[in-house]
Amino acid sequence: FPSHDKIQADFMITDITAITKYDYEDLCDLMIHFAKSSGVKDLDKDAYDKDYAKNILLRCEKTGASFIARQNGTAIGMILSMRVQELWIPNIIRLRELAWFVVPEYRHTSVGARLFSEYKKTAEIMMKEGKISGFTMTKLHNSDDFDYEKRGFKFIEATYMVGA
Repeated sequence: FPSHDKIQADFMITDITAITKYDYEDLCDLMIHFAKSSGVKDLDKDAYDKDYAKNILLRCEKTGASFIARQNGTAIGMILSMRVQELWIPNIIRLRELAWFVVPEYRHTSVGARLFSEYKKTAEIMMKEGKISGFTMTKLHNSDDFDYEKRGFKFIEATYMVGA
């Protein structure tokens, strides 16, 4: 793994771009890494259905604000989202963040913040255009502290799980 000094020196060549079909293989690999680090036992699998995952990624690409971070061409992070209907009032459409992940070697650089910034900026444009009525962020139990309220979000709920 690169040293922290090396990461800092190479930071300026990190690209953050909207996802395309050409990113799907790398995104599937990042999703597996994300799932294995989530702490949820049944997500820690060696075999995932990549065709199913690619269908989800297509929906993220076409309806969401989804971005990939690359360092010298290597995928190092992502933020994925898609538009979804509100369960009880289906004409309300929200942008739901599905996964925000940076590989461990690039945490505590600005990569995660830059992914978040692109997501939030794009979601705000989607709101102004009337495509969504709001957007969400999820904080996992093992995520670093990140003050969402300071960034304009309102705390709504916490989710607990049996069998995790």
